[in-house]
Amino acid sequence: MNDNNTMLLFAENDTHAAYMQAVDELHGLTNVYTEDFVIDQILEHIDWPNGSKRLIDTSCGAGGVIARALTKALSQRAFDDNVLPQVIEGWELHPAACAQARSRVASVLIAFGRTSAAASHLASQIIHNRDFLTEAPTEPQYDFIVGNPPYLRAANVPQLLRDDYANHIPKYAAADLAHAFLDRSHRTLREGGKIGVVVADRVLLNSSAGALREALGTTLGIEHVERLDAASAFYRPKTRRKGSPARVHPLLLIMSGEGELALSKDPVYPGVDETPYEGLPTLEELAVVRIGPWMGADGIFLVTAAQAAASNIPRDALVRAVDIEDIDGDTIRPAARFAIRTRPETAPCAAIMAHLDATMHLMAPGGMRGVYWTPPETFHNRDLSQVSLVVPRIAKSPKAIWLPPQTLAVNHNVSIISGDLDLLTRIEKALRGKVAARWLNDHAPAIEGGYRTINTRLLRKMPIKLD
Repeated sequence: MNDNNTMLLFAENDTHAAYMQAVDELHGLTNVYTEDFVIDQILEHIDWPNGSKRLIDTSCGAGGVIARALTKALSQRAFDDNVLPQVIEGWELHPAACAQARSRVASVLIAFGRTSAAASHLASQIIHNRDFLTEAPTEPQYDFIVGNPPYLRAANVPQLLRDDYANHIPKYAAADLAHAFLDRSHRTLREGGKIGVVVADRVLLNSSAGALREALGTTLGIEHVERLDAASAFYRPKTRRKGSPARVHPLLLIMSGEGELALSKDPVYPGVDETPYEGLPTLEELAVVRIGPWMGADGIFLVTAAQAAASNIPRDALVRAVDIEDIDGDTIRPAARFAIRTRPETAPCAAIMAHLDATMHLMAPGGMRGVYWTPPETFHNRDLSQVSLVVPRIAKSPKAIWLPPQTLAVNHNVSIISGDLDLLTRIEKALRGKVAARWLNDHAPAIEGGYRTINTRLLRKMPIKLD
């Protein structure tokens, strides 16, 4: 349900109406629901039901996980009706989704012989219209915490909710909603309990989740992890067209105190055999690996030859710039843009200052620095006198393209620099080899269309097989 007018039916006053609008917006961004076969795998891995142990789905959506867990419990006659609300529950922030979950749970109860009235009453006790991030206990309460928590980067969470969550979520778990749910789940899990969830692989791969992994790793390890196919693991994938997979690379992740795979700040690469890379030097042991500076919007510190000429920018203040669109296969296209080189300790010439005065309004707020005439990320001390290699930051397989002297890779493309030309040549060849391709496939975060993200941290750790 994404109609804000409909959501106003749940609002008590104007303040609450604004809140409900934010809730509806969040729901529209995160309503990825899990298919039954994946839910069944989670329940099997955690061994549910199990005596009187308590299970919760912290963001139950339309109730798929709870319905499957309830079906399994009722099939085994595991609990009496008066016990059910004490051992199984689901929390859902969105009121319409909560209503759907209650209806789904009631249908399961009716199928197992309960009257409609009894089923409706039980469903209302099992499914709660509450926000787990702000209202859940922070002391151990649950033995099994399961589900498909929302994954959404904090910057995309509606501002009203983001402000509220800031009072409840520790800094190390604030980068993504999935981080926040996992942290809260960890604090709510009883000793000997298990967390079984579907999450985006960036929870295990990204450096931004390193502090979260370290916090989880104080008491939890990974019992089981496997990759899922986004095209088959979900239904109603966010707000994309029907039948299209969600823009995530999902994992089925089981964590417990008995998990043998440790969690720390270091990334975890599910199912990767590291033995083929043993004994190989890493790229950072052979050469300097450097991220290209972010220059802000075109037309300010990145200019075309025509723009530079129109502003009378001196030629000796310009450095040829190369971004991903300047790479054509294995070659660099003819020079299209130039970076203006300035130094923070010295004001540039009048022509450059006039150009910046006329264009700085184009700069994003995050690009403004203390020294007005320097780009968001400076490069004035970089030695560009020698040839280097540039590695495109988005690629299906790794490759390096030669850059001539006085050429700067910009906007977070990665440069490889060495004063040993023979070594640089061997590195360029190795990056196109099978070992490098396999390692990238094993370790680099996947995006759509078979492409992967290659960042500086990752490339530094890449093993290099030199001929």
